[in-house]
Amino acid sequence: MNLRRIAAILEVFGVCAIGQYLVTLLVSALHLQIDNPLSHINAQITDAELLFAARDLFLLLLMQYGGWFLLIVPINWWHRRSGPAAYGLTRAGKSWQVLLVAGAATAALSAWPATSFQLLDHAYNLAPVVPWRQALLEMSWRRWQFWLFTAVSGWAFVAFMEELFYRGYCQRRLAEDWGDGPAVLGAACLFLFSRSEYLSANLYNVSLLASLFVFSLALGIVFARTRSLIPSVVAHSIINVPMTPLWQALLAAVFLLATLLLSRRGAAAARQVFSGASVVWCIALAAAGAAWAVASQQGPAAVYLAAGMLGLAIGFEAMHRGREGDGQTAPTLLE
Repeated sequence: MNLRRIAAILEVFGVCAIGQYLVTLLVSALHLQIDNPLSHINAQITDAELLFAARDLFLLLLMQYGGWFLLIVPINWWHRRSGPAAYGLTRAGKSWQVLLVAGAATAALSAWPATSFQLLDHAYNLAPVVPWRQALLEMSWRRWQFWLFTAVSGWAFVAFMEELFYRGYCQRRLAEDWGDGPAVLGAACLFLFSRSEYLSANLYNVSLLASLFVFSLALGIVFARTRSLIPSVVAHSIINVPMTPLWQALLAAVFLLATLLLSRRGAAAARQVFSGASVVWCIALAAAGAAWAVASQQGPAAVYLAAGMLGLAIGFEAMHRGREGDGQTAPTLLE
């Protein structure tokens, strides 16, 4: 393992933890009162209240994701990466039609476990009741304010920002020094295990995490194959659209049929992404991503550790550049 590989891991892990802490500092410095609008969602909410909740949730999420990009943008600039393409916001020379079809196919091939699991949850009430989610199911869906709120909370804004961070930054940065295979697994585990609400050991959470792991792997594979965020955002959006059990059942059936038709192409794409990848490094990066996603949620000590990791990453990268400038080969720590 060389210095650049270590620097890539330390940089991504450091950004993951410090970005959220920056939001806390900003809120404290500006004396802002941040109220979670989800606590006010109920089945009897009025159109005006739902509209205000969508606005407040958008601002809250914008600050949360903004903390990451307050770090990522200058770091990318230092790495001499700039412009939308540096974050995957590009068609990468492909047509819109190809990218949109790739996104729909990715959802079809990988989202049916999650969709099927949601159907079982509707039938047998497997999940613990979350008040605001239950309220969304019970309120009227025949109003644009509902769809605006769910666009912010799931199928549009959140889907885009999560793909921009986990695939557009984390996976791309890891892939630069580790290759696509380990990067797909590392970013997928960061994405998966950062969801603290699903980390308690019970049948529901284990089943949900397993289905989401399949989905997050597919998102990483399609990003690695296309070098564009468009397909992964499309796939992520599809699975986040609110649906009644009837529509979920129809979608699951369509997904299963598409899987039968497209499974060979999907397997070929996966083989291409992981061809030449070391199994050891794939497992190691996946385990490291999962462990850090859990550990980084354990309080202030994790933030201080992340700050040290980010400082080391910048130092290692600077050392590597210095040796390149001197015409020397960067030293390896492990061969």
